[in-house]
Amino acid sequence: MVQSMHSLADFAETHPVFFKSWKNNSNYLISLATQDENSLKSLYNTLCDHGAPVVAFHEPDIGSEMTAICFYGVPEYRKLVSNLPLALKNGGTENKTCLVEGV
Repeated sequence: MVQSMHSLADFAETHPVFFKSWKNNSNYLISLATQDENSLKSLYNTLCDHGAPVVAFHEPDIGSEMTAICFYGVPEYRKLVSNLPLALKNGGTENKTCLVEGV
């Protein structure tokens, strides 16, 4: 779960306008899980291709593996993750997606 927090901090720094909008209008967070790093990278690329404000966090202690992403979740982008389970539902060993719930 700490990985998601790192991605949220990076999101706040990289996308301050979206972060402020989220903080002032929603303040909801949803943490989802992906199967592995490859599926997380695929989701990240899909979100980028759709123009989503998204950041990836790479953990330096494990070879700079991508361990979390954070994006601003408006309805268009939430559809892209509707199939993902909530994080920690299966014991917490999955890679994480932090969805900053937009309005």
